[in-house]
Amino acid sequence: MFGKGYIENRKRGEAMEDIKNLILDKAKERMERFGFKKTTMDEISADCRISKKTIYLHFRDKEDMFTCLIMREFHKMLDVIFARMGVVPDPRERLISLTRTAIQYFNEDNFTTRILKDDDALFSVFLSRKFHSLIDEEIISLVAGIIREGKEQGQFHDVDEKVVAYAHYKLFQAFSYLRTARSWEKPQEYYTEILLDLLEKTLVKKGD
Repeated sequence: MFGKGYIENRKRGEAMEDIKNLILDKAKERMERFGFKKTTMDEISADCRISKKTIYLHFRDKEDMFTCLIMREFHKMLDVIFARMGVVPDPRERLISLTRTAIQYFNEDNFTTRILKDDDALFSVFLSRKFHSLIDEEIISLVAGIIREGKEQGQFHDVDEKVVAYAHYKLFQAFSYLRTARSWEKPQEYYTEILLDLLEKTLVKKGD
């Protein structure tokens, strides 16, 4: 069905992807131990046992490499969250489940959550802001898609889904992993329920 050239090109592409992921894996190990600034391309090259020239075939520079790393880890995070949620066809229930599951995940200590919590040991302030912007945009787009679906099914009010998704995400941050107020000493579940109550009252049509 497929010619020899197609098969060889596919194998070559898979091999290139394996090398790219090896580089990202070693970069992640270095970054977790030493942070972005103290991690060098020479060290990553030695860890991978490949030349720097090979690394530059995959990434323009160190910042590009770490951008790819963050986005890879972010999408792995989404895979974990959605796997924990399971299949939730109903938009309203899916948004609630996504909020609960994401709050639980973001209160765990792992590579992605450390970045989201502005761990200065990993990034400079400038790079942290850049990666926050990339991640924020994807999450807001995801939430907006659920709200749009709920509007189409008549469950949600006719709102600007992008604006509401942005507001929900910022409240989500404030009520979960970026919670900083000293007076907020109650369990996380308490603040999660307040957030979900706000969501119900502002977004969901009465009687549903």
